Amino acid sequence: MLLAASVLLVAGVAWLWSARRAESDDSASFYRPGEENTAAVRKGGAKTKAEKAAEDESSNDDGDAGMSVSSDGDDDPVYEPPSTPDPETESEREEKLVDAFDALTDKWRELADAVTEADITRFHDDFCKVPKSRQEECLQRALNLVPDDNAMLLVGILLDKELPKEMLETVFNDVLNRDETVKQPILRELYKDKEHPCWADVAWILDATGEVPAKK
Repeated sequence: MLLAASVLLVAGVAWLWSARRAESDDSASFYRPGEENTAAVRKGGAKTKAEKAAEDESSNDDGDAGMSVSSDGDDDPVYEPPSTPDPETESEREEKLVDAFDALTDKWRELADAVTEADITRFHDDFCKVPKSRQEECLQRALNLVPDDNAMLLVGILLDKELPKEMLETVFNDVLNRDETVKQPILRELYKDKEHPCWADVAWILDATGEVPAKK
């Protein structure tokens, strides 16, 4: 009897120990809120951080449009304004005015049906736009290239007393070397202005040739 009771006691203790161990295993495998102690939870946390990093990178890419990063390795973007064409220099502006008058001179190298007052005015006005430092060379070029048939273009320059006297005398001397049919109308026009620096010479020439206009 004593042996049988001992066996039963040992069996009961063993059963109780096994039951407690099983309960402990179930408790350990049960997920408790706030405890990230499983592989699935840890994997989910890593994925969330990766996604967050990707979103931050995408946001930075969008925000950096039109920005450049300094070459010294600094991550801070450096704003570079859009490039604009360099402003036109004074010499470039003057060269354009010279080119415009030279182009007009080239146009009148060819014979025209007739030179109008509008043509004379434009030729004079474009010449006056040329920088003073370049007017002498432009004038000499015009005198050399404009043919006798278009020489009336020079009247606007010749009659402008605001221009230097030396320049007016240059045009006047060129007119004297033109054909008589070109020269006489210009001299008679010049004779009307007694205040002109070349008037005395014009009066002497017309008197010598008997071409002095009759007084009205």
